Amino acid sequence: MSMADLIPLPFLATLALTYSAWVALSLAMDRHYADITLALTAAFAVCVRDSGWGIGPVAWLGTMTVAALLLVLQLCYAPKSVPRTGKPALWLALLLTLATGLV
Repeated sequence: MSMADLIPLPFLATLALTYSAWVALSLAMDRHYADITLALTAAFAVCVRDSGWGIGPVAWLGTMTVAALLLVLQLCYAPKSVPRTGKPALWLALLLTLATGLV
């Protein structure tokens, strides 16, 4: 049993996208607004493409919740690391999305 069987790549891509969107929101600058909408829109597209219209939006909301929880925990225990993790999460999401062939 491989890691891809345990955690599907589209879920990881969506998680990385939504996490980077929440990081952009937590930085609270106007210039991050485009990052937020782009990442959340891309995450929605990945979920709908992977799971269809019946489950995709629900999976998207669930993934956004998990990403927000991860960010809240990071803000509580390692707040100085938050600005350094948003962009790498976005690049990881791009690589995972390309790896799954959803683009």
